[in-house]
Amino acid sequence: MDTDLQDRVAELEQRARRFKLADSGAAGWENYVQSAIMQERDFFLDVMAQVIAQLQREFRDETKAMLDQALTVRVRGTFAPNTGYVRGDMVALDGGTFVARKDNPGPCPGDGWQLMARQGQRGIAGPEGRRGPAGNVISGCILDRSNFRVTPRLSDGSLGPPLELRALFEPVEDNTAG
Repeated sequence: MDTDLQDRVAELEQRARRFKLADSGAAGWENYVQSAIMQERDFFLDVMAQVIAQLQREFRDETKAMLDQALTVRVRGTFAPNTGYVRGDMVALDGGTFVARKDNPGPCPGDGWQLMARQGQRGIAGPEGRRGPAGNVISGCILDRSNFRVTPRLSDGSLGPPLELRALFEPVEDNTAG
């Protein structure tokens, strides 16, 4: 037997031990009251299980919503001193990006703000190089219609690598059917 069935059999055997053989009125009433009490207990346990399950679902959903709201970063544009900011607001200021650590974080930058990124410093200019020769441009092409191939002709008279286009014109196989 599986464990659920064994547990149910044990519960029924325990209930059966509570009942007395009823020859006359008093034992019969005792069995009736005992049965009514067990039915009420079972009903109460079922209701409590449902209430607890509902409370767990509501608590989980509410906690998730609160965490989502608390961890959401909201882009608020350039920092303005007279604007109210709350935890998670992101602002730009002097080439940097800051996130509010708490509600009413105060002046930016400051203890209420976390620097996220800052514009780097301009590097040292390198030496100016010589201007190179003009590059090749495509001046024409050679079409090979029977093989679905196009070969570019460059401005210096050379040929570029051929473009194989056959796959673009072949039917597509549908491999999604089972």
